[in-house]
Amino acid sequence: MTRIKKIGIRGIRISFVDSDYNYMELNQLTAHELLNLMKKGEVSPQEILDSLFKRIKKIEKKVKSFVFLPPTIFKKKCSDKPNSQKVIGGLSSIPIAIKDNICVKGEPTTCASKILQGFKPPYDGTVIQKLKKAGAILLGKTNMDEFAFGSSCETSFYGPTHNPWDLERVPGGSSGGSAAAVAADETILALGSDTGGSIRQPASFCGVVGLKPTYGRVSRYGLIAFASSLDQIGTITKDVTDAALLLNIISGYDPKDSTCAKIPVPDFRKSLKDNIQGLKIGVVKECFKKGLDKEVGEKITDSVKLFEKLGARVKKISLPCLDYAISCYYILGPAEASSNLARFDGVQYGLRKEVKTLKEMYEKTREFGFGKEAKRRII
Repeated sequence: MTRIKKIGIRGIRISFVDSDYNYMELNQLTAHELLNLMKKGEVSPQEILDSLFKRIKKIEKKVKSFVFLPPTIFKKKCSDKPNSQKVIGGLSSIPIAIKDNICVKGEPTTCASKILQGFKPPYDGTVIQKLKKAGAILLGKTNMDEFAFGSSCETSFYGPTHNPWDLERVPGGSSGGSAAAVAADETILALGSDTGGSIRQPASFCGVVGLKPTYGRVSRYGLIAFASSLDQIGTITKDVTDAALLLNIISGYDPKDSTCAKIPVPDFRKSLKDNIQGLKIGVVKECFKKGLDKEVGEKITDSVKLFEKLGARVKKISLPCLDYAISCYYILGPAEASSNLARFDGVQYGLRKEVKTLKEMYEKTREFGFGKEAKRRII
């Protein structure tokens, strides 16, 4: 396999399984770095896949990022050249992992719940269609809190995912599998979904870049809903450049999603700068109330000072409505969740308990299919 020498933190970092990284493996590189190398003819798509397979085989049993890896993916043979020169600026031959609540045609999509065991969507979600059109390689489905109910990736029917920096700690959730897979270099890119922090929080826990786009920017068609008025598909990447690159691909109006905004999509990469001189950063004073962990508060303060040193303008702001945010979330979230989950009753999707009456089938299917956290949210 080609070995790429690289100077920087990702080249010298010490992981929980390997302490001898003195060069960069291909699976450690970003999507934009790999695209540039492929464009120069220095790296082939097959070498990238082989590097990821080697990594997955070595550590996946410890991290448990994935709930499904297509058997054919390990036998997949790519051409020596990217899929198409036309999409080299897109995601040509770049592997990406998909959260288990986004529909991929013909592949198990279970929301990490027993009640959807055996369900294989007959269609691709809009974001999946866009990824395929851009030439991306779908690597597999990642673990999550059941139906995205949780913030630790522990409520999954498949068992918990572990934080790749410390196997005794959680990766955050509900997109914990996607965040852990990116942080552990088991994938180059990943998609997650965010209702009340389910991309941003696990990205923070795992030390990667997580972005929840503005509601309506990315189509929700093919995303199995938690709370429809809050859900949004977003990106989990190794750096900000990859986040902009991936957001360019998945954004845009979709007539199949009535909540999708019909507005032009800018090139998000044009917003990237070499410095943050003049950038305005708001520090919300309500976030520093009693209950904030002392160490966390100190780290935030240190970060603010660093931003100022680098030329950013920091301004203290007030969001008094923040005191009501969790209360509002726990009115809207569970109400919409209970409505959305009503469709899983043994009639059309996944698990079905065979009993004498229709009412019994509903009751027994939902009793045995849903986990404790899903039941709690419904109730």
